[in-house]
Amino acid sequence: MTKRILVTGSHGFIGAVLVPMLQQLGHEVSGLDVDYYRDAGIGESLPSIPMVDVDLRDVGTSDLQGFDAVMHLAALSNDPLGNLDSQLTYDINHLASVKLAKAAKSAGVKRFLFSSSCSMYGAAGDELLTESAAFNPITPYGESKVLADREISELADQNFSPSFLRNATAYGFSPRLRMDLVVNDFVA
Repeated sequence: MTKRILVTGSHGFIGAVLVPMLQQLGHEVSGLDVDYYRDAGIGESLPSIPMVDVDLRDVGTSDLQGFDAVMHLAALSNDPLGNLDSQLTYDINHLASVKLAKAAKSAGVKRFLFSSSCSMYGAAGDELLTESAAFNPITPYGESKVLADREISELADQNFSPSFLRNATAYGFSPRLRMDLVVNDFVA
């Protein structure tokens, strides 16, 4: 069954790979992205999709009408970037993410996927952690993800189902290859 899906961060490292996959599955995909890395493309060009032309911090309920799901990937995406301007990191990764989730719920969006981070757990040393481990963020990036995760989870009910991905460091090929990511930097 075809779903209408909004992918925030659609032009980013992960979004540039996810959008074509969703399209191949037959979904109607729209994007939302300020496109900070527009000049960083390699390989294939990004697919042309309808764009919600608004800054993540300004998304409202009317921008999300008619979507079945929101896949929220947009963020200031790692610890070093988050340390450059910690308030901007909180504004985008925490406050704007929660605002987006509330607007999605208000618009009748049923599914909300939040791309969080394993940075929420902080430095664990040699100990293996599970998803139930205590949060111990050590950077503004990690803290912003903890705050967003907590507040978005409180919105869950019978009509709104948020899911959380606590990704490790992303790596590999993307049409929007990021050389500021640790593994890609080591390979380079």
